[in-house]
Amino acid sequence: MVTTSDSTSSTHPAPVSPQPRKRTPLARAWTSVASIPLFFVVSFVAQTVIYALTGYDPSSGTVPLWANLAAGLPGLAIVLVPCVAGVVYGWRAVRAGVRAGLVPAVLAALLGVGAVVLTAANL
Repeated sequence: MVTTSDSTSSTHPAPVSPQPRKRTPLARAWTSVASIPLFFVVSFVAQTVIYALTGYDPSSGTVPLWANLAAGLPGLAIVLVPCVAGVVYGWRAVRAGVRAGLVPAVLAALLGVGAVVLTAANL
């Protein structure tokens, strides 16, 4: 005799709620913001390597503008990647109806502006 009331042998998949799709941009925004310190370290290492390749020591104070630009612009581009991603995904979350996406978007924007100011001050 076969029982059809066994719930473990159900062939119907569990329904998928649409809620995780709304939270995906928010999770990506927070992941981007959390990765900014890592990208800052990578940017610092890249700038140090570029200064070493040009033969200048940035602590000496007599570095020409071209060497500062050669090291500063790639370093700035590296650190701005997660900042821009945090803003983009934060706004996507806000447009999807998750108002909490505004927090990582603003935080990433402020950190990006801070990186630009620090790079400009170094030139």
